[in-house]
Amino acid sequence: MKKGIFIAMAALGLALFAVPEAHGVDGQSLQLRFAGSNFITSSTDEGRPTPLGQVSTSLQNGIVKGGGSAVFSAQTIVEEAGQDDRCGSLPGAALSTTTVLTYNDGSILSLTTDDEVSFFCFDPISGVFFVDFAGTVTGGVGRFEGASGSWQGTAQAQSSRVTADITVDLD
Repeated sequence: MKKGIFIAMAALGLALFAVPEAHGVDGQSLQLRFAGSNFITSSTDEGRPTPLGQVSTSLQNGIVKGGGSAVFSAQTIVEEAGQDDRCGSLPGAALSTTTVLTYNDGSILSLTTDDEVSFFCFDPISGVFFVDFAGTVTGGVGRFEGASGSWQGTAQAQSSRVTADITVDLD
């Protein structure tokens, strides 16, 4: 009985000191790798992807490595895809994304993009979407309660696969 209590107390102590707090630690940085699926919605009755120049929405979800075990869910909106100078000769556009990371311990971290600096480019030959994005940490729950800060990263999507690497800098 005493041995079980000692083990439980040691585990509790480890959990209290080993799990990083998202707030209260100036300059904490999370390096995260996303892998999952991408679903592009359609505005046509035929189920084809939304044509360039029209508003489109895509949904992403999957797993996150780094900063603890998490899953992510995101919604990306492109207002008017077409020519974007940041893409050279490739089509592209500014985008806005809202992302929620949910960790095994129930903690949640929420991120949004800043539309002025977040964009995608599309290579029609390879069928790959390249994304550069940055934004703000909009809050959290659990160990991320009251979280704020900024983040930036890159992503690639091809067919239904999506991967991303982001850095979150918490205040």
